[in-house]
Amino acid sequence: MRLNTTKRYTHLVFIYIILALLLIFDVAQGQIGGLESGGLLFTPYVLVAIAFFAYRGNPVFIYDSDGEVIIINTREPSLASFSKMFAKQYEFPKRKLKGYTISNLPFRRTLTLKVESKEDRTKVVRASISYINRHEVKDLERSLRGILSKNKKTREAQENE
Repeated sequence: MRLNTTKRYTHLVFIYIILALLLIFDVAQGQIGGLESGGLLFTPYVLVAIAFFAYRGNPVFIYDSDGEVIIINTREPSLASFSKMFAKQYEFPKRKLKGYTISNLPFRRTLTLKVESKEDRTKVVRASISYINRHEVKDLERSLRGILSKNKKTREAQENE
């Protein structure tokens, strides 16, 4: 199954531009009129909006489970060049998937995958899925359940041999 939310990202670019213009307006107004005349009008709202978008996570989510490997890619294209926090990619074989959970917080949804590592430990992979809709979440869950059931059947078959 493939899931890609790149096309829905375009509206966020316009929001970022508006937020940047509001910050520039506040700085210009502070330089021209002085801070004591009107104070910062938009800066607190812009900072709250930035914190809200940071809380929600990366808006672009790409999931590909075709073949033998699961590929999960989350990124924020506008900010990816500044930090690795805004561009994360995970690749691992399907057979190493041990479990998953989807947590729903207010305005935030997170996919947590438990993956078997080389040292027989369990690694935890977290990806923000706040920007995908309910139907896509159900498709994602169905895909992960299918992978887990195949893994379980394979392990049972190997144990019976």
